[in-house]
Amino acid sequence: MDYTKIGKKMQELRLGQGITQEQVAEDLNCTIAYVSNVENNRAKLNLRTLLYYSQLCNVPVDTILNAGLEQKNASTEEKELDTEMLLIFNTFGLQERKKIIKLLKTWQES
Repeated sequence: MDYTKIGKKMQELRLGQGITQEQVAEDLNCTIAYVSNVENNRAKLNLRTLLYYSQLCNVPVDTILNAGLEQKNASTEEKELDTEMLLIFNTFGLQERKKIIKLLKTWQES
C-alpha cells in the first residue's frame, strides 16, 4: 500500500470539492498541519480521517484506498479511465448502480 498516493488522492478529491485544509481541520477538530501531514504522508492516516474524506467527497473508501494499490500493468490512461468511471458510478443511487452492474456483466458475457 502506497500511502503517499493515498494522501495525494485525498488531496485531489478535497481540491475537486473546493474545500480547504482549514475547513477539513475545523471539521475534524485537528490542526491544519495534521491535515497537510496526512495528505503528504508525514502522519499516519486513521480510520476517522479516511471516513471523513470519503463522506466529504462522496466517494467510497475504496476509491481512496485503491489509489495506493500497485497497478503494475495499467497505463496512465487506463488508471485515469478507472478513476473517472468510479467517480461517475458513485453519482448514481443504489438501484441505478445495481442496473449498471447487471448491464456490464451481461455485456461482459457476450
